[in-house]
Amino acid sequence: MRLAVESLAAHPGRAALAVIGIVIGIVTVSLVATVLVNVRNQIALLFRELGTDNVFAFHLSGDPYSPPSDEEARRLPLERDFGDVIVREAEAVEAAAAQILIPAVVNGRALSARAGSAVSDTVLVEGTSASYFDIVGAQFAHGRPFTQYEDRAAARVAVLGASLARALFGDDAGAGTLGREVQLLGEPYAVVGILQQRRGGFFGENRQDSVMAIPAGTAARRFPDADATVLYLRALEGRLQSARTDIETVLRRLRRLAPDEPNDFNLSTSEQIIGTFDRVGAGIALATVGLAAVSLLIGGIGIANVMVIAVTERTREIGVRMAVGARRQDVMRQFLIESLLLSLVGGAGGLLVAALLTSVLALVLPGFMPVLPLWAVAFGVVSSCLTGTLAGYLPARQAAGMDPVEALRHEAA
Repeated sequence: MRLAVESLAAHPGRAALAVIGIVIGIVTVSLVATVLVNVRNQIALLFRELGTDNVFAFHLSGDPYSPPSDEEARRLPLERDFGDVIVREAEAVEAAAAQILIPAVVNGRALSARAGSAVSDTVLVEGTSASYFDIVGAQFAHGRPFTQYEDRAAARVAVLGASLARALFGDDAGAGTLGREVQLLGEPYAVVGILQQRRGGFFGENRQDSVMAIPAGTAARRFPDADATVLYLRALEGRLQSARTDIETVLRRLRRLAPDEPNDFNLSTSEQIIGTFDRVGAGIALATVGLAAVSLLIGGIGIANVMVIAVTERTREIGVRMAVGARRQDVMRQFLIESLLLSLVGGAGGLLVAALLTSVLALVLPGFMPVLPLWAVAFGVVSSCLTGTLAGYLPARQAAGMDPVEALRHEAA
């Protein structure tokens, strides 16, 4: 080990260039793995907060706020009264709620919420039935949800997400905010509740924290053209799969689908959505490992070149060592140790750079945890050792196979 350190220290620039490829490969895998793990955990929190016993029904697949495909754009939206029908007819479903998504632009005017001089242009307006907050397990920091009476009467009341409340009323938005008015398209809505900050989201940013929820009856009357409806259907405990089957059966009947017609709606659960992301994440991770393998190959070639040069430059040293009794395996072990040391330095450097970069990301992305996954660390160590062994084997074998007399003669010449 001492000889290996002295040899590499004699040519630091050459050694540094040899390990750059390994550093890049380890950084790539570690950084992407950390981002994927953080996103996956945030998404898992996001959807599990919406209820692990809930089935979500929507006429489109994918994110309700994303534009539909050309094929799905022809589908008719679900009706909010479908939830009541499903509760009556599906034995495994105990409660239902509807969420009406209001477009960001209504009659040519962009939606914005105003309270005094404060304005939020990022507000998301949703009409929800009174049972929605109970079904998704929403926690209130202040106030209450609106009642079924307020829903039926189309009352102008609102529940604000935590981020929207701070944007409109400042960081001290609290119980004193209840009863105050928020203007939406020039109409006043009395604040009856403020939700707690949601835990899940995308790097700490949860879309629901920017929502202004109004009663579904109010939304239907004030925004009659808003028809994109998401149904939240809570299954009886332990009967999630039965509930999903029952919901599909009832919705197919309500949508008048023939037995041979495919569903023109989408059903999903929290675990299903998380599983879908896991599959996508696995594909991204696999592609990342492939890119890292290319970098490791380049790094391995660099290490092999360094070792070939080292063997050539130290031919006399090899000859002297073998002439005074060193065995061939001793010579081979010496050069393998040098190769392994180079690769381990590259692996350690890659992990260090990845840790520094994730720490920087944690400073700019709320909710980001700068912790490298154990499998990424293990990949860095194992792949570095493997690269060093493979890259150094042939040069080490070349050194061990030298004839001492020829080695001394070559150097003397």
